[in-house]
Amino acid sequence: MSAGITGEQPVRVAGPAAPGPAPHRALLAAVGAGLALLGVLALLAFAPPAARGTDAPAAEFSAARAAAHLGQIAQRPHPLGTPDNARVRAYLVDTARALGAEVSVQSGDVVRPAWGNPFPAATAHNVIAKVRGSAPAGGGGKALLLVSHYDSVPTGPGAADDGAAVAAMLETMRALKASGGVRNDVVFLFTDGEELGALGAELFAQKSGLDGFGAVLNWEARGSGGPVMVFETNTGNAPLIDAFAGASGRPVANSLAYEVYKRMPNGSDFTVFRDRGAVGLNAAFLHGFHDYHSPHDDLARLSRDSVQHHGDSMLGLVRGLGDLDLRTLRSDEDAVYFDLFARVLVHYPAGWALPLAVVTVLGLVALLYLGFRAGELRVAGVLVTAGTGFGAVLVAAIGTFGLWQVVMVARPELAALPLAEPYERGLFVAAFLVLTAAVFLGAAWLLRRRRPAELVGGGLVLGAVLLSASVILLPGASYLFQWPVLAGLPALWWGTRSKVPLTAAAPAVAVVLFAPLVDGLLIALGIPLAAVAMVLAGIGGALLLPLLMRLARPMVVAAAAALALVTAGAGTLLSGFDAEHPRPNSLVYVRDLSKGTTMWMSGDPEPDTWTGRVLGQNPDRGPAADYYPQRGAEPVLWAKAPPLDLPAPAVTTLDDATAGDTRRVRFKVASQRAAWRLQIRLPRAPLKSCVVAGVRMDGPALDKQGEGAEGVVFHFTGSVSGVEIGCETKAGSPLAVDVADYTIGLPDQVAALVGPRPAGTVPVSFGFAPDEAAVVRQIKTL
Repeated sequence: MSAGITGEQPVRVAGPAAPGPAPHRALLAAVGAGLALLGVLALLAFAPPAARGTDAPAAEFSAARAAAHLGQIAQRPHPLGTPDNARVRAYLVDTARALGAEVSVQSGDVVRPAWGNPFPAATAHNVIAKVRGSAPAGGGGKALLLVSHYDSVPTGPGAADDGAAVAAMLETMRALKASGGVRNDVVFLFTDGEELGALGAELFAQKSGLDGFGAVLNWEARGSGGPVMVFETNTGNAPLIDAFAGASGRPVANSLAYEVYKRMPNGSDFTVFRDRGAVGLNAAFLHGFHDYHSPHDDLARLSRDSVQHHGDSMLGLVRGLGDLDLRTLRSDEDAVYFDLFARVLVHYPAGWALPLAVVTVLGLVALLYLGFRAGELRVAGVLVTAGTGFGAVLVAAIGTFGLWQVVMVARPELAALPLAEPYERGLFVAAFLVLTAAVFLGAAWLLRRRRPAELVGGGLVLGAVLLSASVILLPGASYLFQWPVLAGLPALWWGTRSKVPLTAAAPAVAVVLFAPLVDGLLIALGIPLAAVAMVLAGIGGALLLPLLMRLARPMVVAAAAALALVTAGAGTLLSGFDAEHPRPNSLVYVRDLSKGTTMWMSGDPEPDTWTGRVLGQNPDRGPAADYYPQRGAEPVLWAKAPPLDLPAPAVTTLDDATAGDTRRVRFKVASQRAAWRLQIRLPRAPLKSCVVAGVRMDGPALDKQGEGAEGVVFHFTGSVSGVEIGCETKAGSPLAVDVADYTIGLPDQVAALVGPRPAGTVPVSFGFAPDEAAVVRQIKTL
């Protein structure tokens, strides 16, 4: 065995990296500048296309024309079951008919057992508009289904979520008709009740079925701007991704998002269709998180450029898929895909990922072996570099997490924000990135005695290990490591033959792939989970180690670390609340007849100037599971409240009969004050089955947990006249019906007890804490 393979190399003694001649330093500076420019271009390329005005050609999409629809849709909050919801529905019906579509309204009671306990249910109304194709039989008779939801949350007018997509679908419908249409039928589905559990989509799937549709394209928003990204598809997506690549002029998509999202509990209308085997995709823009589900989800905050991207993507896909035989989109094979500069979608079958990885890893092994044999590489040097790079990734992630925890200790009031996401996020992003850079500069200094080729080889070994793991566990993520490692092989080959290795290839590919992904993760996951994004940034940083050697000095590392701390400190000091950055808060008035109590409740971490008027400064803390079962044992703030004569929901027995060992009881629950939502909780033990909204739910269905509620809980919305439930129980078993109803906001007589909300505060965004409401509860045993 040669000395090089054992790691001992008597003829070449490693020492500190020499400064190198001036031309080499100039070259490294040029390489660094080039990589920085690549990163900036990769980020800037993801800006959505500029909004087009009303003078755009008739056959093309115009965000300005779509905005006219938004002016009607997003006037006020319009959640399911409200007069404004009916107003928006009527506008959609009238507008779609005026555009020449065949329009119908699909109404009915619906429950979604697949959501789990608590089970959402409602009376929903979908608007269905069909634009007939020129020759649908020639395309296999399958229609293309476009989906957006027209309901908003109670706390915001829904300009972005999902008014932008609704308006874009209307404008797409107009442009489609103006251009003469496509061969296949195109159905525009405007669903109701998505915000409450995709109930309109469930109603459509139950009543209309999906057999007649070749593809489903769902459009969403989780913010007020940014590029429209395809973040979810069906399993077996290879043909659809191929079609998407040809139809979209500004594709923003990657298969890592697909791999991650399908393992998450999140859901949307598309979930209903995907779970029933539909082919399709889910797309949304994500920037502007604090506008999401808030009073600021309005026309003023909505990016018209994002509306343009919505529409360009819709219209491109309608035209791209509208003339296809949509039966050809069904496949058993997934694709690996990613966009380059949001202009080109690179895609290939997922089955290629393993052979590509094998070839790449074998190529790396061969080059390492040759380097060892030639004495240009040492085993210890390569492994130490790989291990140090991996350690630096961990240190960067842990350091980011720890730094954020320090910020939260210094500014605990940030917990009042949804997901504790700070308004002034830019300084924190900069701090975490500088901290990660400091860690990798420190790692480069620790590796200062390693040869440049060993630094290249060690980074590639780390990439190869991650490539091998991803191919097996997350094939859709393998591209992140496949192409940087492959691009780095020539650099390693050259490095074993020259003292000046070509170190830029792998970092260049990594910058193009990782920079927009790190930015996207920081937006999608938020600052509290920035450590996840720093893991990816760190993996890219491991490939930069050879280039960092010239900067790696203890004083530089210390200066970078100090800059990170100063930047995080500045972000902490500036992360306050004011008129532009209001503090979210909420109050719930609870009258519980079963306990004989009236209480104030708040999901805020601490009282503020408004809630403190009724909570005091030292309220009690305890669970709210009786009223908000999805919160489980999580404590909220409690204080006694003056009693008000708010009527409880009525429970009426409609039918009660026993046969053998089974009791069948049917009852009705109705709000006596036209509340927006009803909660009905039944004990699990005696139940055999229940019929809700015409759907029979047996034992396994009733046992399905969504958010860990005790008992069996149904949330009904929009059923003003009341709801009926039929249950089968064990004979002789009493049935305790625990009911509560909830208003949208505080009724006038309740609001008078606390007074107006002061400037600089805003109602908490829907879904992140108990929403402002007056709740009345009672338990009646049948």
